[in-house]
Order: sequence, then C-alpha cells, then structure tokens
Amino acid sequence: MKVNKGTASASEILAAALKDNKRAVLLGEPTFGKGKIQSVFELSDGSAMAVTVARYETPAHTDINKVGVIPDQPLPPTIPVDGDGFCKCLEGRNSACNINTTAFLPK
Repeated sequence: MKVNKGTASASEILAAALKDNKRAVLLGEPTFGKGKIQSVFELSDGSAMAVTVARYETPAHTDINKVGVIPDQPLPPTIPVDGDGFCKCLEGRNSACNINTTAFLPK
C-alpha cells in the first residue's frame, strides 16, 4: 500500500491497522500524523475552544500523532509519485520504471 504525507485520518488508521496486522506492506513516506480528535465548543461570549476528545492509536498501541505511520520501505526514486504512474510501475518486469518489485515486496 502506498502512503505519503497526504495519507491522513481514516486512511492513515487503515494503513496502520493493515501494517500492524501484517496484512499489507507500506511503501512510501511517513503519513501525515493526525493522531488527535478535537471538538470545538462555542463559549457564551461567542468565542470557541477546541478540546482534544480522543486520540488515534494503532492496533499495536503506537501513538501516531505528529509522527505518522512509518512505511516498511521507502519507494525507490525511479517510481513515480502519481497514482497511475505508480500502478503502471508495478504491472510487470517490462514496466517503464525498470524496477524489480521482488526487491521490496514480500512473496
């Protein structure tokens, strides 16, 4: 599963759960690190206050706040960062990226 700094909230928690339960290999860069849930409460003078009401943690009880989920492997520099280009690189041995997927993907 490809992750990067744009992977946040639900997608970040899903990535962490898949990694912790050994259901996916994460490739890319650390995720956003959104580890807290806040609620905004309006005060009587019209101002507001944000209060942290919960925090995200992975199934392995890792706090991801401001750190993110660390991928299992960084992506080689030859792999494009856009979704379509990334998928085409993994299509086979003759892909335009000329990468060996067995070098970083488990069997």
